[in-house]
Parts: sequence; C-alpha cells; structure tokens
Amino acid sequence: MFTPKIWTQSEWHDYLAIRNSKLPALPVVTELSAEVVRILGGNPGDMQLQGTNTYLVGSGQTRILIDTGQGCQLWIETLVNFLKQHHLSISQVLLTHWHSDHTGGLRALLCHYPHLEGAIYKADPDRGQNPIHDGQIFATDGATIQAFFTPGHSTDHMCFILEETGAIFTGDNILGHGTSVVVENLGLYLKSIQKMRQRVHSESIRVGYPGHGAVIEDPTAKLMVYARHWEVLEKAVYSTFMTGSLKEKALLTAREVTSRLYGTALETMVGPFITQVLYKLAEQGELGFTVVGGAEKKWFVLRT
Repeated sequence: MFTPKIWTQSEWHDYLAIRNSKLPALPVVTELSAEVVRILGGNPGDMQLQGTNTYLVGSGQTRILIDTGQGCQLWIETLVNFLKQHHLSISQVLLTHWHSDHTGGLRALLCHYPHLEGAIYKADPDRGQNPIHDGQIFATDGATIQAFFTPGHSTDHMCFILEETGAIFTGDNILGHGTSVVVENLGLYLKSIQKMRQRVHSESIRVGYPGHGAVIEDPTAKLMVYARHWEVLEKAVYSTFMTGSLKEKALLTAREVTSRLYGTALETMVGPFITQVLYKLAEQGELGFTVVGGAEKKWFVLRT
C-alpha cells in the first residue's frame, strides 16, 4: 500500500543528499566487458545520479558510441584520451533519446571527429542526423547492436540490444538506482516496460547498461520493480479522489493531487509525473476533467 509522505523543502533536500551519498562511486572509465566500456559524462546531479553513462561498444579498433553526455569538458577529454591510448576510432554514434544530458556532447565530439558528421543516429533525428528504425542493426567488430523502440520516457526513446552477450542498453527507461522519474507519456512508457520485460525474458538478457547509475545485474527483477512502482502510484493518485462517500466526487487539480500525496514542496519535481498518471487514468476511462479559468484542469472520477 502507498503511504503518502508529506515533504518540506528542507526534508527533500536532506533526502537527496543522503540518497546521493549512498550511491556507489563509479570510475570515470570502466571496462564492463570485452565489448563494452563505460565513460561517465562528468555531470553528477540529483536527476543524473553519478552522471550520464556513455558507452563504447565493440572489441576491435572501431567502436560504436552510445550517447554523448551533457557536453562536459571532462567527458570529451576522457573520451579523446581513451581513444588515443588504445588506438581506437568511432564509426557511428547512437543516441537513446533527445534529452540534453544524452545529446549535449555532440558539438564537442564533432569538433574532434568531424568524420562523424553524417554518422549520428537518433529515432527522431535533428538536421544532419539519421533516423533509427525499430529492429535496425548496427555492427562493428565484436558487436551487433539491434535498436529496440521503447517510447515513453521520451517519445523517441530507443534501447539497444547487444546480441553477442545478451545485454541491453536501457537508456533512461530503467536506471541503475531508484526509478526513472521523467516520463513524457506514461501510457507509452508502461507499454515499453512490458515490451522490455517480454524481450528480456524471451532472449535471456542477463545484464542491463543504463543511462545513469551502476550496471543492472538482473534486468528482469528491475523491470518488475518499475512496473510495480507505477502501478502503486496510479492507485494512490486515484484514491485521492475518493472522499467520505464513494458517491462523492472530488474535483482536484494536478497540483492539489500532488499536494495531498507529497505536500507542496515537491510540486515542481513531482507534479509533471502526477499529471502523466492523471492522463493515463483518463485514457483508461477512469477519470475525466473540466477546464476552469481558461487553462487549468479539474479532474474527477468517472467510475467507482
């Protein structure tokens, strides 16, 4: 059962400080397997955990790069030095999604490696980039990578499956610690989580490489936790509309729902996710809304 926790601003900052202090330290560069090297983006933060994970994939002299971090100087310097020291080059760049902490390093990358102009791939490409299609294959020595379209966290979100080792690059759909909090479309996101669960099971995928945080040693269990998290939150949001009598229908704004569950201190951070839950419940025919004051929506229960 979901137990509401009313936070003050200071309590929330204290919680984040304690949580971040308990995160395991990750080396800037880690050889995770013979085919995968992780390079941290140099941008640790409340939302980014230890920073954005970027990955060099392959076992030969030519590698594929997944994500580019936020554009921090530490990241590009580390990447350039690693490639020089190991006499490596990059053939293609795959972007899991459009968020700036995954695409922000592109400018610096292209300054150092102009040959990559025209070799940048994203599901919803910007000018000069190439599209990624669901199931598309990218290959280099020692690595065959299959694109797996999993929208929701963002509408263009892609995971990538490394066929040789049974690994999945999860982007921001699932993280190494905690739960993914930014969701652009919750209905799509939960469908993608279910697709990921099916794929991980059917292909015996044993390890996950997330966009933030440590390696996911049991993707099956992690995906189950994520699905359960949103299921519980959905029930909690719905329950806020049920007052003394089941026949009594509360009219609540998204801010009021957030306040009932978490207090006013977290409106900015949590409010957008609560709004996504409200829209999902509306799509399911459980909630409706009326527009008041020309803009703000008041939500109400359609069925009990």
